[in-house]
Amino acid sequence: MIQQDHTVEFEEMRMHALRKYDILDTPPNPSFDRITKLAAKLFNVPIAMISLVDTDRIWFKSRFGIDIAQIDRNLGLCSLAIQSDDIYLMEDAINDSVTATNPYVSGQCGLRFYAAAPLKVKGGYNIGTLCIVDRKPRQFEESQKEVLHDLAEILVNQIEFRLATKLATEQQNQLLNIAVHDLRNPLTTIPLWIDLIKEEKRNHTAVIEMSSYIKKAAMKMTKTINELLESAALEANQIKLRFSELNLVSIVQKVVDANQILAKAKNQAMEIYVEDHPTVYADETKLVEIIDNLLNNAIKYSAKNKDISVRIKQVDEKAIIEVIDQGLGFTKEDKKNIFESFSKLSSKPTGEETSSGLGLFIVKLFVEAHKGKIFVESEGKNKGSKFTVEMPVVYKYETVSSII
Repeated sequence: MIQQDHTVEFEEMRMHALRKYDILDTPPNPSFDRITKLAAKLFNVPIAMISLVDTDRIWFKSRFGIDIAQIDRNLGLCSLAIQSDDIYLMEDAINDSVTATNPYVSGQCGLRFYAAAPLKVKGGYNIGTLCIVDRKPRQFEESQKEVLHDLAEILVNQIEFRLATKLATEQQNQLLNIAVHDLRNPLTTIPLWIDLIKEEKRNHTAVIEMSSYIKKAAMKMTKTINELLESAALEANQIKLRFSELNLVSIVQKVVDANQILAKAKNQAMEIYVEDHPTVYADETKLVEIIDNLLNNAIKYSAKNKDISVRIKQVDEKAIIEVIDQGLGFTKEDKKNIFESFSKLSSKPTGEETSSGLGLFIVKLFVEAHKGKIFVESEGKNKGSKFTVEMPVVYKYETVSSII
């Protein structure tokens, strides 16, 4: 029998896992109710329950043959059952020293038989049980244990599916909100600039200047739309990679040159330091996007007159790209969430730039698709940051159909 850790820290993590599923105190679910009803009939017992073990109570998400909604945690056998990864079994609870004095055993309820399969979710935490109860002693065969365990696994799959559906819905809402927010402002300004061009049509210099504002607004919308579409494609496993041998220094130089105009607008110096000239086997478009996003972020989150450096080197069989800035830096909490989609960081762009919260999420997926790794280092707020990308120098010609 494998025992779960019972330290305070582990219990806190277990409770965090339970809270993540947002299932406590939710209305009855027909799918869950069918499982408890099926369990009662399969094992010919009067009571079957789906329990969730909270900090100080055991709450029943579904129950068959009993009307109790919850009980104190220290009185329930489910609090003992979650401590094991095996079936927890009491064939005659009145004759067991652990449970004989329990009021549900010795009292009017008269519980005698109890069998429970833990509900182990992703991460390895038992958040509750699928349990069956009888008021008379009985034996429980190995084949019956297997059936109870299988029912518990079906239940866990439903719990995981419920969470996945909830997160997918939230992400769709986030995408919609980002699209509305990031597209509304430039769309609003474009008609205004067009009206001004009509008024100043004889002023060639003014027309050129206002046309550049329209171009910037259009490019901003295009970038937002591309990030949203790319993120959706990543989630749907629809991004294809086309590999070729690439000179890493040449690729980085091209991306740095393209970003110099943004750096100069904030009077930032951006330099490349080349220690080695590694050749990588990669998708050029995705590699450009990785580097471009990191440079763009360095510019965006650095104040005016700050330096940005890009270092290229080779260590053993790894090509290393380092993007180092003197920008706003990151807190410990930032570094935990920085590569998550829609992550909200403490640092904000130093100019009028905007962020969809998807850039670094996409970068990480692209890097990992190339069998590489990405890291971020920062000593804290206002102490700058360093992003390091490691990619294999020699990547054999394997068939790769998608990044996931």
